[in-house]
Amino acid sequence: MAPSGTLALAVTGVPAHGVTGIVLNVTVTSPTATGFLTVYPDGGGRPLASNLNFTTGQTIPNLVMLPVVDGTVDVYNGSGGTAHVVADLAGYFFDG
Repeated sequence: MAPSGTLALAVTGVPAHGVTGIVLNVTVTSPTATGFLTVYPDGGGRPLASNLNFTTGQTIPNLVMLPVVDGTVDVYNGSGGTAHVVADLAGYFFDG
């Protein structure tokens, strides 16, 4: 990911209708600067809180639960360097 950049991530592997939330295992690896990741629903405002904090060169995961809108989430790289990001779908929630 680019420094201070946002990536729109299409969530695959979930039913097309009725899913209101997802659980992702998000991992950052090989960051070139200390920073954080924030994962949030696509199209919404980015929250002030981070989901994952990291230091230069660190590989670290964190479990993230969030609402999903139109099958897409945004990942923000809050660092001055680049980073590789891996997101694995761990589960999802249905309405009701």
